[in-house]
Amino acid sequence: MAKIVQLSDCHLFKDKNKSGYNNINPYQTLKLLLLRVEQLNPDGIIVTGDISGDDSEQSYLHFLDLMEQFNLSHNLKVIAGNHDQSGLFDSLLGQFDLAKGQPWRQDNWFIHGLDTRHQGTLGQVGAADLQNLLNKLQNHPDDFHMIVCHHHPIECGGWMDKHEWLNRHQFVHQIKQLPQVKLVAYGHIHNDIQQNLHGCCFQSSPSTCWQFANMADFALSEEMPGFKVYQLHNDGTFDNQTIRLQQEQLG
Repeated sequence: MAKIVQLSDCHLFKDKNKSGYNNINPYQTLKLLLLRVEQLNPDGIIVTGDISGDDSEQSYLHFLDLMEQFNLSHNLKVIAGNHDQSGLFDSLLGQFDLAKGQPWRQDNWFIHGLDTRHQGTLGQVGAADLQNLLNKLQNHPDDFHMIVCHHHPIECGGWMDKHEWLNRHQFVHQIKQLPQVKLVAYGHIHNDIQQNLHGCCFQSSPSTCWQFANMADFALSEEMPGFKVYQLHNDGTFDNQTIRLQQEQLG
């Protein structure tokens, strides 16, 4: 069994004292959440995009410094989000980029990264990248597979669908034909949503900072920052839990 933590949408700023939506300081909330992650002692940590909120060098250095503070760098993987557009992500975090390397093996599970960055807030996956993923999935039909990405591969039913993954239907069509794929975990929507399709579970993670409300027009939620924990069992099943900060922790 492997315990995997998913963090998403950290939106760190150059100024670590700067706050964003709902007067939330993303540096402060990430630091508080990492304290909880450290206590869980996970086998792996995956950050599914938008590590930076302003694509500044200092924001990525803040992220790396926090990971070092909590001794979490040794089992860290990351995926780029639509806010991670410059070469700074590659130069500073490239060694941790799951989308560029081989799948991450955890017992009889393989964890695959997929880069969905395209244009602005929109996502798309190139034909070659999708085929490369499919080849890796098909090479291990008797093992179990988890795919992590940034953009949402299924509609959330709210305003974030305007910031969509353009060819997501092609991705889902391919995945539904592969029963060894048990879980697709993503971020981007700053919300905790779960949906089962064709024997595969699609799950989003809350943001480590402000949360979005799943409504027709832009809206914020009063839910607290959080992250997901997955227990991947050797029989291909898994459990998951959402852990959030408490209001009193923010002062």
